[in-house]
Amino acid sequence: MTKARLDNMLDCKRCGRIQMTIPDNADEETPIHCSNCGGYLGLWGELQRDFARQIANAESIDLNHGTMTKNA
Repeated sequence: MTKARLDNMLDCKRCGRIQMTIPDNADEETPIHCSNCGGYLGLWGELQRDFARQIANAESIDLNHGTMTKNA
């Protein structure tokens, strides 16, 4: 099984974690910030599309202390 760390837009460029604060009423244009350090991650719509692209064909996703790994 091949493992690959998810990153690109999902990981915070300040602290390297994948931990985000997503408001209940978020729409495509809602700005999303890192819940660990407050760094700007991107717009909710952009982050959703980036996540979908990265997990395409994944058998499973592991989340471990703010790091996501795709298992394919």
